[in-house]
Amino acid sequence: MNTSCLTPKRSSGFSLIEMMLAMLIGLVIMGGVMKLYTSTRDTQRSSEDQLALLGDARFAIETIAYDLRHTGLWGRQNLTSVVACQKSGAKTYACPAVLPAATSDCASEEYINLERALFAADNSNPYSATCANQSYKAGTDVLSLRYADTNKLDDTVLSASQAYIRTTTNVGMLFLGPNFPASPYKELADVADPTKRKYSNHLLVSRVYYVSDYTDAPGDGLPSLRRVDLQAGPLMQSEVMLPGVEDFQLEFGVDIGANGVKDAKLTDGQVDSYVSADGVANWDGGEVVAVRVWLLMRSDRKDRDGIGGAQTFTIAGAPPVTFNDGYRRYLVSSVVKLRNAFQIDLQKAGS
Repeated sequence: MNTSCLTPKRSSGFSLIEMMLAMLIGLVIMGGVMKLYTSTRDTQRSSEDQLALLGDARFAIETIAYDLRHTGLWGRQNLTSVVACQKSGAKTYACPAVLPAATSDCASEEYINLERALFAADNSNPYSATCANQSYKAGTDVLSLRYADTNKLDDTVLSASQAYIRTTTNVGMLFLGPNFPASPYKELADVADPTKRKYSNHLLVSRVYYVSDYTDAPGDGLPSLRRVDLQAGPLMQSEVMLPGVEDFQLEFGVDIGANGVKDAKLTDGQVDSYVSADGVANWDGGEVVAVRVWLLMRSDRKDRDGIGGAQTFTIAGAPPVTFNDGYRRYLVSSVVKLRNAFQIDLQKAGS
């Protein structure tokens, strides 16, 4: 009788110890994979933040540069003294219809202060009680500017209570829409036939840039670049332009003429030196011919495990500043040539 058929066969498999060893090895491998994934993801996230900062900085610089290049342009000419109805004072042309005060204006008649088309404050806020008062971030600069938008507007599309400038190559006048008031200046008079008009209408731009220590709500910890704009009313209204702007600094290229004396007959429109806002002697006289803009951007979230490390920046000639708080930062600067700053008013120059 064959007894081999009656003998039970042993089943082969993993023992408990082998199973535990396999699981341990698997956990070690998975841990390495997860650590590699997390590290790669953190690096990618850090790179995304860096690219976002770069894109935001480029947008802000280009926007501010556009405004600076157009500062002092009044439609078809850039001679401030021939524009009627600007801030009170002795002008070449009288004003037949004085513009009203603007709500929340930065200063008295500041929105129509064309003679001071460009103004700035160094590490302080001159408008703290008026237009730029939403938690101004101490130690940052404030920039104020005015110009006429380049788009030409037909008489039929002018908005009520909005400030405009009507201009020719010889004369200009500020007014509130929708209708141009009666004017003694024949060149600015309404003409039914558009082909015979010598004038063009332009939106008046009056704008202030400053840094606030919050973005959405006070205390949120994310600083932002704010812009105060002239709206219909007239009204100066503040809004967030770009979150994540931690510092805003300016340097001004001044043309002081021969022997350090500002003279319209001696200046050449070239930068003699760069100074802070406090170093500009005369904002009304075309002394500033270029502006160097500095923006320090900061991410809205911290890097994990200190990927970014410490970062050191030198801004506008100030002592270097080092940050090691986990936030990624990016510094950008640009020099903007003022196209309308170097203007010789023959009446003022005495020629």
